[in-house]
Amino acid sequence: MQAKDKFLEKINIIISILILCFSHNLYAKNIYERISVYNDNLKNSSANFIQTNTNYLQEGEIYFGDKRIKIDYKIPQNITIILSEKKGVYINHDLKESEFFFTNKSYIKVLFDIFHKKNDIQNLTIKNFNDQIEINKKIQVDKNFFYIKLIYENNPIKLRRLEIISDDEKIQMGFFNHNKKNVFNKNFFSMIDPYLN
Repeated sequence: MQAKDKFLEKINIIISILILCFSHNLYAKNIYERISVYNDNLKNSSANFIQTNTNYLQEGEIYFGDKRIKIDYKIPQNITIILSEKKGVYINHDLKESEFFFTNKSYIKVLFDIFHKKNDIQNLTIKNFNDQIEINKKIQVDKNFFYIKLIYENNPIKLRRLEIISDDEKIQMGFFNHNKKNVFNKNFFSMIDPYLN
């Protein structure tokens, strides 16, 4: 009788451990899925932001398109940055100058992977707290390391902050006033230099 009781006790412990592991995996998959669905729903939305860098503060609005992201800085300078997975354009409206650059070999590519590639998000570190979810990624570009952190409000999920930390700089971008009812015309995310003569 004692051998049977000990055996049943061991079976109960094993079953409890398996249930805990299985429920943890389901919970983790649920978080990845919720973040993926939310990121997919960011398309055709916008948010205001305040960005702090090492020595200054900027304000503006960010727009999430289907394949591009547009960032309009309003304060202190009037600057637009349009990003795609492979390239981007920096437009200084005050100086009426534009500069093109590649994004596919920078930390910007990671952001596109997070927002547009459902499978890639499962390769990232996600920490779930009661009131927030953090996505963390460390990448190396040339000889520089970048630590990228996206922070979401939890229940309901809402993008709240982006942090990019390198040896040279720390950028924090806080998001608020989310708007999901945007309809962008086809030229809204255009990378054509508006100041070409």
